[in-house]
Amino acid sequence: MSYVQYNSQHMKKIITTCLTALLIAGSLNLFADKLPKKEYVKVPDGRSITMQPSINHLGHANGIVAIDFVMDKKGNVISAHADRRHTTVKDKNFVRKVEEAVMAIKFNKDKHAPDEQRGSLAYSFR
Repeated sequence: MSYVQYNSQHMKKIITTCLTALLIAGSLNLFADKLPKKEYVKVPDGRSITMQPSINHLGHANGIVAIDFVMDKKGNVISAHADRRHTTVKDKNFVRKVEEAVMAIKFNKDKHAPDEQRGSLAYSFR
């Protein structure tokens, strides 16, 4: 094999690899745009999320799901309900799944906190 043939084949492999990488990167960006993004999280001072379940598997929706929740001293979410004023997703089953996911969130414990504390969060789905 001559140097020119080798160089030509090598260049084809490089170009193919680069094009494949660009396609994969473009697909990842499209996929990343489909993942839900947290719009906001409002929790009482001194509280932080210690465990949050994935909401990527809930299905597909377009819009915002805003959830108001109540947590106890132990950091357990004891109730979670969609905020109808700020939720734009109309699929009630999807909203219910987000409410259930919020119920599984764990916050840090605070033995000095009141028995119940309120918070809210919103996810943007595309």
